[in-house]
Amino acid sequence: MDVQMRRARRADDEVLWQATLQTVWDDIPADERARLNREKWEAHFRKKIEPYMSGDRTERWIAETAAHELLGYLILGESGFMTPEAQGFIYDVWVTPTRRGEGVGRFLVEWASDWARQRGYRKIKLEVSETNARARHVYESLGFRAERRYMGKVLE
Repeated sequence: MDVQMRRARRADDEVLWQATLQTVWDDIPADERARLNREKWEAHFRKKIEPYMSGDRTERWIAETAAHELLGYLILGESGFMTPEAQGFIYDVWVTPTRRGEGVGRFLVEWASDWARQRGYRKIKLEVSETNARARHVYESLGFRAERRYMGKVLE
């Protein structure tokens, strides 16, 4: 696969924001999403993730063809909340919808693993929605294993 990686630039911000917002919106459980106003939710969520999208907590990488066709992106950084040993963390991985199923996601996750290894991390982690079977399959095929599970209960 002909994929070139480059650091994201300000000109990429709109695509990254749109894709991230849509991905997270789609992953919100249906019962929660039904009670949300999309516009208000986006304003709230933008404030929450601004440090990851444009701060110094992460690195943003764009995957594209040699002809500069956008294939996807990664947002990578460090995690280590639960243990004293820091780990690499994939905050977001996204593939252009028209290029899904072509191995771009696999490439991005392997690239992210190399990124983490080069920085001395012994482990890389990510979070994935229970409903995203396609992504879970890719991650599991690359050696990722479930470590924690978020659970919810509707209170009536």
